[in-house]
Amino acid sequence: MTNPEFKWKHFAPEIILWCLRWYGSTPMSYANLSDMLAERGVSVNRSTIYRWNIEYAPSLRKKLRRYQFIRMGSSWQLDETYVKVKRKWFYLYRAINKDGETLDFYFSKKRNKNAAYQFLKRCLKHYALDKQPKTLNIDKHSSYANAIARLKKEGRLRENIEQRQIKYLNNGIESDHAPIKKLLVATGGFKIQKRAWSTIQGFESLRMLNKGQFDFWLRHDERKTIVRERSAFMNRLFNIEVVFQ
Repeated sequence: MTNPEFKWKHFAPEIILWCLRWYGSTPMSYANLSDMLAERGVSVNRSTIYRWNIEYAPSLRKKLRRYQFIRMGSSWQLDETYVKVKRKWFYLYRAINKDGETLDFYFSKKRNKNAAYQFLKRCLKHYALDKQPKTLNIDKHSSYANAIARLKKEGRLRENIEQRQIKYLNNGIESDHAPIKKLLVATGGFKIQKRAWSTIQGFESLRMLNKGQFDFWLRHDERKTIVRERSAFMNRLFNIEVVFQ
């Protein structure tokens, strides 16, 4: 049965999910994606693809959240990168574990202690105290120290956590920013914060999927079919079954 989320759409759900998957995985414009579909005999205006992305990217993030494992890890790396919205800089806070898996992300208009607090609280929400990391690797911005102290005082963060501000220890997340930045550059910029956040949720969700963070849920995980299986898993999230030949 087709997910009612696709009710009244003029295109098959598979085509909508193609666009969501391709746009969120490869640096390209909506015009590029429209041309790719045209080569396959599907005529879709770029503005239609844009609306699909804005509508379904946040939904994908919510659906994937249910399947994301809560792993115990000895250390996390936290950092932020810049995103321009209507000629102003916004901040995308991101966190990964020692294995490079994305833990969570947070989009903020400001880079201050409250933004750091909201981000770290968001990351810790699914972790009991005994499952929290022993170490947080952060940059030298003072906002993190304030956030950590506040979370400890509230009992949300373990008291004996180690806070490290050594630059080379954050090389992992600095490298992990690169694929997201390439996707952001390809958008040509944003004009509305809400639309930027919706798009980023799609980018980050597809990044997590392509990293293999949900491979446990695949029906087959052979290397030669892994891309198709990840696509099929994403389709199943929306109750869309596609049989690959």
